[in-house]
Amino acid sequence: MELSPSQKTSIRYQFEVFCKKVIRGERCDYLRQVLRRAEQEVSFSDMPFDTLLRIGMSDDYPSSHYVFETQGHQISIADERLGEALSQIESAGRNLLLLAYFLDLNDREIGALLGIPRSTIQRRRQRFLDQMKQLLKE
Repeated sequence: MELSPSQKTSIRYQFEVFCKKVIRGERCDYLRQVLRRAEQEVSFSDMPFDTLLRIGMSDDYPSSHYVFETQGHQISIADERLGEALSQIESAGRNLLLLAYFLDLNDREIGALLGIPRSTIQRRRQRFLDQMKQLLKE
């Protein structure tokens, strides 16, 4: 059975109304989702600086570091001035400073590790530290 032109027009209008309802519903769902997301998101410009530092990243290439080895530990130093100053100090003094300031060993532990009395370690550490200060001042 063939539909009359008025029935075809009526069906077309019903379909258009249905499509408009579906599109309106999808629009409402989308706007609700955007509002929910906006409540949870924070703009980078609104974040505190310390939070940005924690979530930030920087490119770090091993070739730009000074690497020193002491007592089986590899110590990587990124600061160019400090690395250059350490490389100018004799190896015994450099090892002593690396053990004390980068591996956080005290004079007694360093003395036991190197087989040298604690008082000798203290004097040498101070002397090499003074050398480092002079090199860094230049």
